[in-house]
Amino acid sequence: MISGIVHVLKVGCRWCDCPADYGPSTTIYNRFNRWSRRGFWLKLLDALVDAGVVAKSTAIDSAYIKARRAVFGGKGGARPR
Repeated sequence: MISGIVHVLKVGCRWCDCPADYGPSTTIYNRFNRWSRRGFWLKLLDALVDAGVVAKSTAIDSAYIKARRAVFGGKGGARPR
């Protein structure tokens, strides 16, 4: 299960595109969300810091900005300036 979650987060694919080898994509997605709500990932990071596996300054960040389709030349296309 963790391998499927790591795969999706590392590759950046949609949950439904996760290879079936990891299990049903809905199960992987639901498990990720449940563990996130329960603080599992923060506890895991704290444990890794305590064990000296990662430095305390290590940060896990996920930020994105939704781009409009026109930005990529989709509907509406690029407008000449």
